[in-house]
Amino acid sequence: MLLGAVIFAAVWSLIALLLRHYPETMAGYNTMPKAKREKIDIQKLGRFISSAMFAGVPSALLSPLMPSEELYSLLLCWIPCGVLVVAGIYVNVRKEKFKKQ
Repeated sequence: MLLGAVIFAAVWSLIALLLRHYPETMAGYNTMPKAKREKIDIQKLGRFISSAMFAGVPSALLSPLMPSEELYSLLLCWIPCGVLVVAGIYVNVRKEKFKKQ
């Protein structure tokens, strides 16, 4: 269990780091029309989403300490993904915050 949690946290962190340094790889960004892409502050958006991904890493690392398999899977997968979903909802609700000035 410990090895699985560490591997998951490492891969999740690696994806977050890549997203921070290459935010243009976010889903849907390259398929947007150029006029819409010019309005988005992609660096700010990439930092925000990668920070949300990093926020889920501690729960994945604490998951092997849980006494039951249900709590283990909750902390390992569902909480990090849930944090990412909440961040995506926040981005969609507060679109103005991620537009270029």
